[in-house]
Amino acid sequence: MEKELLQNLGLTKNEAKVYKALVRLKFASVNEIYRASDVPRVNAYDVLESLKAKGLVASATKANKMYFEPADPQRLREMYEKKKKEMDEVEKNIGQLSAVFAQPSKKRDVGLFKGMLGLKSVMKDVLTAKTEILDYGSGLFPIAHRSYSRIWESHRIRKKISMRIVTSKSSRGKAPKKRLQTIRYLDMEFKNLSSTFIYDNKVAILMWVEEPLAILIENKEIADSYRNYFEVLWNKAKP
Repeated sequence: MEKELLQNLGLTKNEAKVYKALVRLKFASVNEIYRASDVPRVNAYDVLESLKAKGLVASATKANKMYFEPADPQRLREMYEKKKKEMDEVEKNIGQLSAVFAQPSKKRDVGLFKGMLGLKSVMKDVLTAKTEILDYGSGLFPIAHRSYSRIWESHRIRKKISMRIVTSKSSRGKAPKKRLQTIRYLDMEFKNLSSTFIYDNKVAILMWVEEPLAILIENKEIADSYRNYFEVLWNKAKP
């Protein structure tokens, strides 16, 4: 058995070395063990005591000299079964925590996210939408982030989430048409450094400044207010 496998059962590197050496020696003194295991003599006693505590080594005195012998390797099977049981319990707890994590938050909350990683985290949340996504402002992602925009759009389409966008007329013709997406243009020119997404009971505001920022608001009244404002813009905009 490789040392690494013994280490996976909870043995240290030196414990694995000493136990393997002792299995070969069957019955040996400390001197014989440290020479066979390549573990420094100064550490050998501590390692042997640790193995005794784990039930893998027994000691005996013969002619006033201490000797050691290994436990049956079947003891390793018991350790494996114990570790497997512990891991099954860990897996069970992970499943329970995941179920709690997946539950929607009951509190009204506002979160601030910084940098592209923060924005991607917010955009990932947008893809959990159960309603259509409403977007107004700069028109999704600026050109510098179009590669991620393509990935995000493919996930949106695969999830069959429809989307309506209102943006300025200067954006007309700059982005290819996408499935489940309708765009209208306001008959005015404006420079907007933000994109606002309304979905479910949430509002996500992305700000395309030097260090991108995102605000995620979870509040039904606020989301409904933004949704009403979007509809006003939608009715004023043109296909």
